[in-house]
Amino acid sequence: MSPELGPPNSLGQHEYHIPYSPNPIHCIYANPKPASALKAAHPPAPTPPSLIFTHGAGGTLNSEAIANFITGFSSFLPVAVFQGNMNLKSRVKMFGAVVSEFDNVTCLGGRSMGARAAVMAATELTTHLVLVSYPLHTDKEVRDQILLDIPPTVKVLFVSGDHDSMCDLGRLERVRDKMECETWAIVVRDADHGMNVKPKRGTKPIGESIGELVAQWLQECGGSKREGNVTWVDKEERVEWSGWFEKEDDTVEPGRRLEPPLDKGIKTKTKPETKPTAKRKLDHAEPDEKRASTRPKRTKKGKTN
Repeated sequence: MSPELGPPNSLGQHEYHIPYSPNPIHCIYANPKPASALKAAHPPAPTPPSLIFTHGAGGTLNSEAIANFITGFSSFLPVAVFQGNMNLKSRVKMFGAVVSEFDNVTCLGGRSMGARAAVMAATELTTHLVLVSYPLHTDKEVRDQILLDIPPTVKVLFVSGDHDSMCDLGRLERVRDKMECETWAIVVRDADHGMNVKPKRGTKPIGESIGELVAQWLQECGGSKREGNVTWVDKEERVEWSGWFEKEDDTVEPGRRLEPPLDKGIKTKTKPETKPTAKRKLDHAEPDEKRASTRPKRTKKGKTN
């Protein structure tokens, strides 16, 4: 069972719609095959996606965070991403409709509210969950109960920015310690809830790298090393991946070199970091709002202030 795909768009991705009331569900399917292999007037039936993913409450399929993630993930594995509304219960039902279009889909995921929906939509067939920018808390509530209810047969990957105002990393670690299932965490240094970093030019490569790392995790997750850091090194214009290390480690273990194409543009640390003199504070995440520009106004040539 598989949906009928439309012709590829400019990125080589295929759009399709799933019947649903009151409106069809708009979806994008992307896989690692060259676009030329799927340019036929009637593309062949797609390979079942390794992941079905959805955006946050105010996002769309064209949101930068989603577009970057799709590009990175689909360079390794096939993925289907669907457009939903801002109603959490409705998004959960949409997951069911999208999953039913394929055979053997065992991994669900999303970012922000979409991550909450993925957890709630999981069934006995679900083996993996990918939770990007999971909104663990607001000023009034902590959304940890659905995480604590995940069965021990499911493997969960969290991807969070250390400047995410909706997911304090200390709180997340305490929740992970209580969860019955196995969990992994990728921390994106200096990233906010939308996975934006500064300067802006680092946001796209960071987002694509996250997609690549998630796909690789799906292929080989296991063992006791379940923590990892991603950093944008602006001076060298590249993404740095720490490699997986154990939570108890005080320093980041030298990471192994990643297999192509993941290591293209992404360098893994080859030297262990020195032990920090003080732990970085994570209790006060920066807000996602853009700061007002403070650039001084230019004066006309030849005139004095």
